[in-house]
Amino acid sequence: MTRIQGGITGLDLALFGAVQRAADRMAHSSLMLATMSRINRGADDPAGLIAAESLRAEIASLDAADRTAERAGAAIDVADGALGQVSQLLNDIQGNVVAAASSTTSDAERAAYQAEIDGAVEAINRIGATTEFNGQRLLDGSLPAISLALSANVADQAQVSLPVVRADQLGGSAGSLADLATGGSASLASGKPGLSIDILKQARSHVLQSRAQLGAFSRYTLDSGREVMAGSQENLYGALSRIADTDVASATAEFVQSRILADVAIGALGISGKRRRIVFDLLANA
Repeated sequence: MTRIQGGITGLDLALFGAVQRAADRMAHSSLMLATMSRINRGADDPAGLIAAESLRAEIASLDAADRTAERAGAAIDVADGALGQVSQLLNDIQGNVVAAASSTTSDAERAAYQAEIDGAVEAINRIGATTEFNGQRLLDGSLPAISLALSANVADQAQVSLPVVRADQLGGSAGSLADLATGGSASLASGKPGLSIDILKQARSHVLQSRAQLGAFSRYTLDSGREVMAGSQENLYGALSRIADTDVASATAEFVQSRILADVAIGALGISGKRRRIVFDLLANA
């Protein structure tokens, strides 16, 4: 007797469809759990994708602005350290002027004091010419100011001026520090210690005002600006997380549910296949 062969029934097709749908949901939840991202392609959430990318761009801009502010703070620290050394040299020069003004000072001692003053003036010039940060000279006038953006908006610029440290630029109405060097109008040989002291006071004031300006910028502009940016970044990260991050509990529940449905559908396909073979075996042997 000819054996009757069975085909795929409508029930089988329905079960196959159930298995495929369950497998697709498992793959989707597995991808979300693996990447910890709810949006892995545009089709997952077109509007959410646009919002998430906009937030990521703003976060990246704030990261760059924060790094720039940190670098600017380091440059200011370098400049301030150099200016502190200049202040110390000015104090040393003043000490020599006061010592040389004494009537008990010999000509040889006065010449030695002048040599020290010349060395200090030369050292100040050298500090101004060589102080640099990241290959950029800070105190020779080649960089008039430090400027940077303190937000994601590059138009939001903050800046602080840098002083020019050079003997002929330090001083005021009384004269410049260069006048205290040998041959100058305020050198020890000129016999004008009062004029020398006035020039030193004005030079010291110039340096201290510059240090105060740099310090205020570092504390009240850079530090406070970085704190504001840090707060903004925290809020942006929170918003991005709510939009794009995977809800682990929901994705896990979806994965487990899909796995159960797939197992049930596959089991039902097996049972259906067995029943169909039994029926066709009976019909074939009837």
